[in-house]
Amino acid sequence: WVLTGDKLETAINIGYATALLGAEMEPLLRISQDELMEPMDDSWKASASALELKLEEAIRKASDPPDTVALDTLIREAAGLPGAPENLLSMHQLIGANEIRIVENRLKEALLTERVKRRVVVCQQEVAKNRPGGYALVIDGPCLRAAMQPEVKMDFLRMGIKCKSVVCCRVTPSQKAQVTLLVKDNVKGQITLAIGDGANDVSMIQAAHIGVGIRGKEGQQAVLASDYALPRFSYLERLLLVHGRWCYNRIGTFVCYFFYKTICFALTAYWFSTANAYSGTQLFYDGTQALYNVFWTSFPVIFFGILDRDLEDKIVRAHPELYSTGQFRVRFTGLRFAMFIIGAVLHSILFFFGVSLIMDHNTISGSGHSAGMWSAGETMMTVCVVVVNIVISLHTRSWSIFHVLVYGLSVLFWFAYEMIFHSFNPGFLPWGFDVDDDMYGVFPTLAGTAAYWLIIIVIVAIATLPILAYKYFREHYYPAVDDYWRRVVQNPSRFGLDPTQSLLQVEVNSDTAAYSPSVQDTMRGPSEYSTETARTAVEEVSVNHAPPSLSVSVEPRAGETRVEPFIHPTP
Repeated sequence: WVLTGDKLETAINIGYATALLGAEMEPLLRISQDELMEPMDDSWKASASALELKLEEAIRKASDPPDTVALDTLIREAAGLPGAPENLLSMHQLIGANEIRIVENRLKEALLTERVKRRVVVCQQEVAKNRPGGYALVIDGPCLRAAMQPEVKMDFLRMGIKCKSVVCCRVTPSQKAQVTLLVKDNVKGQITLAIGDGANDVSMIQAAHIGVGIRGKEGQQAVLASDYALPRFSYLERLLLVHGRWCYNRIGTFVCYFFYKTICFALTAYWFSTANAYSGTQLFYDGTQALYNVFWTSFPVIFFGILDRDLEDKIVRAHPELYSTGQFRVRFTGLRFAMFIIGAVLHSILFFFGVSLIMDHNTISGSGHSAGMWSAGETMMTVCVVVVNIVISLHTRSWSIFHVLVYGLSVLFWFAYEMIFHSFNPGFLPWGFDVDDDMYGVFPTLAGTAAYWLIIIVIVAIATLPILAYKYFREHYYPAVDDYWRRVVQNPSRFGLDPTQSLLQVEVNSDTAAYSPSVQDTMRGPSEYSTETARTAVEEVSVNHAPPSLSVSVEPRAGETRVEPFIHPTP
């Protein structure tokens, strides 16, 4: 959708120059004030409503020389017709005050609104028919103002969404915001993004879910009001297809993982409270609990949320189908979130009951004594820290020296903290931080026993090996689009193509043509994407990579009629 202040013909020429409009979309669906208010002939009267005919006659009576008596009569008759504007009855007062020009302008506005209603219905019937090139709608500001009336705007929205391109010209800043809010509030499940470069785009940028400001010659107002700022419009492709996709993948996993690691820690302490009759006895030392989300587990997820990328930018830009993971909300769904939560619950049960069961039946020192409460608590915390850091490493797609250092040092820092803090004599630290001797010598005693390290190995293996097996099975036997291209990057000779080459450049008769699975293909079952399969499937590439159909449900506001869902191809 293009919302511009240019004239209608200028906006159409810009649309053709930028490939927004094409010859295959002709004839364009035009709704303009000049064409509606000055029809070429009288053929419009055959389908005109009674209100439209009355308004047309009233405008003639208001012209020079005005016939006030006939004008007042026509206005009263028009006010009683269905769909008449509410301000018609108040116009006879203006006639008595000899404000004929104001009356004439209001009548023209009412007539334009009535004709826009009829034109929207005609266009809506037209776009319901399938046309190979699709449809393009061009509407000017005065007609858009009429189309935004409560009784018309839902039909206008339905018509606009079915068009491949919509150009709104001669629009004001407030109209830009109105159109943006119309789509934002009524098209369920869609994300609106507004792009502008001037002060007249500020309201539109602020109304959309995401605003992008272009820094140009029109000032910094759009940049200051936006969520993202670009020096050139051409950088939008990289912002969406590359950085937008990377950020979505990171945030989707980041949110799920953060709940996972917090629930693992909290439920482990909760299971202990069920064993001590909810007496309030703590399983972990206060300082250890406070630093869990500050030091032991925070840095890995921060680095993951900043640096992780599953594929390099040149590969992502060469294969736009990879962007479908965000369109289909693959990385953050209710099912994926539930799997993380269920995993956290199961791991917390394993941490508490597994460690308790093993320690209750074993000794941890040469004296033959079994582990105490603090020893069990420190062992559970150690297992928890190690497991949650391994889990985030299993979800990491790209590795660098920084990942290795941060992930590894987070675990090593935990052991260093345990060794140093538990070695202080009571009262050694200032401010009475360690006046109690509960923790003194606990970790050095544990670290000197083989049972402690064996418990860590067993519990960590039981917790992480199923995750590793599941990820291997899914990525190798039920690969998604991004899984497939990662395999191509790792071994391009096996698949017979350059991963940086777009599928649109692959020729049908090429011996090295390869087939990329679509989103639907990834759910069918075990398959191997070889060059032999590609030679028979390459002719279907254009079909398999066609824009997916999207069911859009237009949700009306309170008091409006619900619009039935319809199918629209997503660009």
